Amino acid sequence: MKALIPILIAGLLLGLAALLPQPRPPGEVGDYALLLELRERLPASLRELERLAGREDGVGWQARVALGRWHLRSGDPGAAVALLRSALALYATAEVRADLARALEATGRRAEALAEWKKLLPISSAVEGVIRLEGNPVRAAAALREGGAPKEALARLGSLGGAEAALERARALVALGRAADAVPELERYLAAFPAEASVWIEYGRALERAGDLEKALAAYRKAGTAGAYPAGLLLESLGRDDEALAAYRRSAEAEAKWRAARLLEARGQTSDALALYRELAQGTHRVRDDAALRLFLLHSRRGDEASAAEAARQLSPALAWLAGRPWDSPKLGSDPAPATPPAVSLASALREAVPGEGRAWAEVELGIALARASPVEKLAIGEWYAAQGDWRSAFRIGGTLLASLPCPRAYRLAYPLAWWDTVLRWAGAYGVDPYLVLAVIREESGFSPTAVSSSDARGPMQLLPSTARWIAEEKLKIPYREGDLFNPDHNIRLGTWYLRHLLDQFGGDLAWAVAAYNGGPGNLRRWTGGAVSREDLPAHLRSPETREYLGKVLGSWLVYRWLYGG
Repeated sequence: MKALIPILIAGLLLGLAALLPQPRPPGEVGDYALLLELRERLPASLRELERLAGREDGVGWQARVALGRWHLRSGDPGAAVALLRSALALYATAEVRADLARALEATGRRAEALAEWKKLLPISSAVEGVIRLEGNPVRAAAALREGGAPKEALARLGSLGGAEAALERARALVALGRAADAVPELERYLAAFPAEASVWIEYGRALERAGDLEKALAAYRKAGTAGAYPAGLLLESLGRDDEALAAYRRSAEAEAKWRAARLLEARGQTSDALALYRELAQGTHRVRDDAALRLFLLHSRRGDEASAAEAARQLSPALAWLAGRPWDSPKLGSDPAPATPPAVSLASALREAVPGEGRAWAEVELGIALARASPVEKLAIGEWYAAQGDWRSAFRIGGTLLASLPCPRAYRLAYPLAWWDTVLRWAGAYGVDPYLVLAVIREESGFSPTAVSSSDARGPMQLLPSTARWIAEEKLKIPYREGDLFNPDHNIRLGTWYLRHLLDQFGGDLAWAVAAYNGGPGNLRRWTGGAVSREDLPAHLRSPETREYLGKVLGSWLVYRWLYGG
């Protein structure tokens, strides 16, 4: 009996300790078990759940959302609004924003509800919300079109009369690719409001797409100096270079000055071209690097080494590489001492403990932590995402850290070896530099496997369904299923094959292949005549988007090779 006394005392002490309040780390996994229990016992657990809602972590967020939805279902939308607003302030999701919009509607706060629904366009519930709450059909159509729902915008307008309705109908038609149908609608608007330069430009573009080029030129001229740049582009495409140059010189836009300099250079007026390139190279717009490259090349070809050296110092790494010049690799600091916020270990525990809902809980915990984290803690969160294979999130965090913390760890997040085994497999199979594949993925989709562009390009390497079908069925002789474009292995296989195809078309020249990946091989041949040196290639790319894309992809490729020893 004496031997049992110490055991009984120890047990009693443990029992008493269990009854006392215990300090618990915020957001521990056990609190989620409590949260689930309290959610199931509503309304009996209302007070306990409200206590949890006071926390500023993932558990507090979940409690606010659960309470907000319960109040909404129970007929107290006012209480729901306050809870859902506070949840959104802590961590925003589309689902909670939709709940807030519904709660605001239920309280009669239509304007606030409408503002929330607009943020959620073009999802179907948001489309319905905008149509339901915006009584003015023109304003509703404008919101729907701006939110990416032009078909619904057109339907909302119907045959409504008036100049404002005609303008919105025209804009929806243009967004749907029906430029010819938009022309008479724009004419109706301009008949009522002939002084709006921006609408004359819209009219000119619709006419141009519809093939009425002379009428388009007249519309651009009606817009005054604002229409000078699109007028110049159209005139240049028609071979009317003298008129194009005059139009460009009336414009203050950097792209217009770039086109003017290109025409002057082609006409042998090198000094005039150099003056424009020099002005552009000192600016902050996207033609700055291209202008610096022209300065360097023209001065070099004239034998002015001092001026060429000065221009070379302004070159981006990508354009320096194109010009055969040494390029400056990024300046790296040392990796900081590790500092891992508690949310990282909690996220892992949640995913392991609750395979389904735990993943969403982990996202919330990390999202809240990220908003408050130091740069070093953000590194740890980004590395957690990379370890989970969430390359999109890792890339986003790394990209935001490069300016404040340019260390190897941040660069590996901003330039991750995403889907590396897949990239190595298909790059090896088709003879493509794997770092080029990663650079294309980085700039095309930002490592989002589900990315869809405005032109319907899909997946990590942003392939158009028509191109992907041609590659799969005609070239690789494999089945084509459109849904597979969101499968990284399949998408990267097709995209890497296409890079090889472009390299073969352009003599193995990486710069030409990259430009063709964005601008299309047919356009590239048309722009260049097929006989342009590598360093002159950017100047011949008529699409500003393709010119910028070339610099971005080459820049990422250079960083990948520098970072990983390629």
